[in-house]
Amino acid sequence: MVRWFVQGSGNVYTATSKRFYVPDPDLGWRVAPGGPPWIGLELCAVLAGFCGAIAVAGFVLGRRERKRGRAGAARLALWGVAALPLAVPVWAFAGGLGPDGGREALPEGATAAAPTSGIEGGLDLPAGRYEVIAHAGTAVTASVEAGEERFEARFARAITGAWSGDPRDLTRPTGSEIVVDASVVDTGIKLRSQHAREEYLHVDRFPRFTLRLGRLVAARQDGPHQLAFRSQATLDFMGESLAVEVTGNLRATDAAARARLGLPAEAVALLVAADFAITVSGSALRVDHDSFDSDRIPIHVSLVLVRSNAP
Repeated sequence: MVRWFVQGSGNVYTATSKRFYVPDPDLGWRVAPGGPPWIGLELCAVLAGFCGAIAVAGFVLGRRERKRGRAGAARLALWGVAALPLAVPVWAFAGGLGPDGGREALPEGATAAAPTSGIEGGLDLPAGRYEVIAHAGTAVTASVEAGEERFEARFARAITGAWSGDPRDLTRPTGSEIVVDASVVDTGIKLRSQHAREEYLHVDRFPRFTLRLGRLVAARQDGPHQLAFRSQATLDFMGESLAVEVTGNLRATDAAARARLGLPAEAVALLVAADFAITVSGSALRVDHDSFDSDRIPIHVSLVLVRSNAP
């Protein structure tokens, strides 16, 4: 319980490796590797039950000893078993409390200051097709409040898609489609992730989500290598098509950024950080509305795209 209070998360479930986000010069935020153990209330309850059983066993053993004499071997064995729960907080405290500057959740609305009108500016990158690549910086993260706990449903694998257009001139037509494999959802707790796949997302019937950017509403130059944008979009989610508004940043990479990201020196890369939101009541999740503590679900998209050499 001391460990649980020190964590300060009020979390119900135990995570063997707690997910933390740390600042990143290129991606904004990234997942820190090797998160610490994070004890939940359910594990505290299990240990309390275990200790209660030990107390009962000690009481029974004491009564037996008063009738038949001291049972040294049984007493020693009981003390050995009683010490086992100490391994849990020792394990948790040894893992620390997360990295310096780390956050348990992605900051919400990091790109909400996007422009509302006018299209201006551009990035010094060639026109063409920029394809999403598998990378630590490619992920879609939904912030969910349910079961009296806030957690993140993260999709960090099997994301495909592309953006086509001219970064130098965003007034020209563009096209974008991002496809997410729903089955890779990770909530940080194995059993909860399974429930998300089978009972809420129904991945057997709806194996993927698709986000398509539509008309660009506005764009603004925020620096020599970055643009802020606002765009209409459509999310195909669990058999329904939802109209959403996306705010985000487009960032061109230089040689130093490509080196930090582990990309080839010759790669022409584009980084995307974008935000939008859906509601439980306005989506197919409405059938499970009572399971959610908040109707709004913010979603953050982080993508690493590399220009295709194909004509």
